[in-house]
Amino acid sequence: MNSNPYVSIIVPVYNGDEHFHSCVSSLLMIDFPNNKLQVILVNDGSTDNTAQWLYEQKLPSYFECITHNKNKGRASARNTGLKLTQGDIIIFLDADMVVKPDFVIQHIKAISKPEVVAVSGKVISKPCQPKTVLQKYLFDYQRRGAKQFGENNPIPFNYLITNNMSVKRKVVDECGLFNDKYIGYGGEDTDYAIRLWELYPTGLRYSSKAISLDYQNETLPNLLIKMEKYGGTNYLRLLKNYPKHINALGGNWIFSLKGYLIFNIIVKRIVTMAMFIVSFPPFVRYLIAYGLIVGARNPEEGVPKFRSK
Repeated sequence: MNSNPYVSIIVPVYNGDEHFHSCVSSLLMIDFPNNKLQVILVNDGSTDNTAQWLYEQKLPSYFECITHNKNKGRASARNTGLKLTQGDIIIFLDADMVVKPDFVIQHIKAISKPEVVAVSGKVISKPCQPKTVLQKYLFDYQRRGAKQFGENNPIPFNYLITNNMSVKRKVVDECGLFNDKYIGYGGEDTDYAIRLWELYPTGLRYSSKAISLDYQNETLPNLLIKMEKYGGTNYLRLLKNYPKHINALGGNWIFSLKGYLIFNIIVKRIVTMAMFIVSFPPFVRYLIAYGLIVGARNPEEGVPKFRSK
């Protein structure tokens, strides 16, 4: 791969606030030849002033702004972007991420090795973000995420996250589009990562230098609500679609004896009380997993129940 391949960046946005504005500002500052760069902003049916704000920015010609007439979900928004891409390398970025000027260069360096087909970049907290126990878990806990595998080792599919991810064009052509049946929180990126991994099981990597700053202000209670909803919807769809990956996806904890012994209301209350005494990131990990498992035990109407083999 030459030193300056053509690069396409896809950013889906729904009701973008000042964090999205910061994202776009950082994309304008990327240190890379404009004639080799394509930035596709997909406004996924926003009901606020996102469309008007984008129009008023008078963005340069290598930016393309597409608007859906209704909210279709991140999978559909990314697919709209994919259909317009011209790049040899495609980068997916979330709308609440802010990148550094060398963001594209670092992704190119990481993905240019012949054996590498997709790269998950490093996500760090925005400057001056309060160090809550959730922040410590998300960004500082060394046993969380792809960073635990190091720079030069293959990573499992469940650590390839589309909030900051690059993939080679030839692999996108093989893998196809995102599954737009995943509407709502979660699932579409894991589904895509599984398909990439099945094609190239040793081709996924992590880069600590392809950095994005997470500007969202997530709280633990809100995240736990999302995880329980995900558990009762898209997570169950994943388990149904990929039965051979049930253990890797954690499905073996839903109705098993060990699952009931660990993920029950009594243990949850003990962990919750312990968090008031000790700010221990693994407690957050437990609560997130608890929300997922409880959601899976209580699927939403119309979602098939999980049945272990």
